Amino acid sequence: MTKVMTLTGAVGLITDGATVAVGGNTFHRAPAAALHELVRQGRRDLTLVKTAGTYDVDLLAGAGCLRNALVAYVGFETLGLAPRFRKAVESGQTAIQEHT
Repeated sequence: MTKVMTLTGAVGLITDGATVAVGGNTFHRAPAAALHELVRQGRRDLTLVKTAGTYDVDLLAGAGCLRNALVAYVGFETLGLAPRFRKAVESGQTAIQEHT
């Protein structure tokens, strides 16, 4: 039996409330297509594990997908803070555990 599937199918295996670890570091090598698919499929209440996030974490926070974020850094490096992530944390929509 083959384990090869479409991205839509693979992301479909992720349920609301799941814990998701995302690779990449800052702007480099984030699985952007998979993250866009999570948003498209309307996943909610996710716990995200990420070392240094930028656009990827901001996207999920802005789309209302994140309940918890276990992160070391989220921002746009020299471009400033990640505005949607900051708003989600400040409003209480997303809880954060900082791990540096």
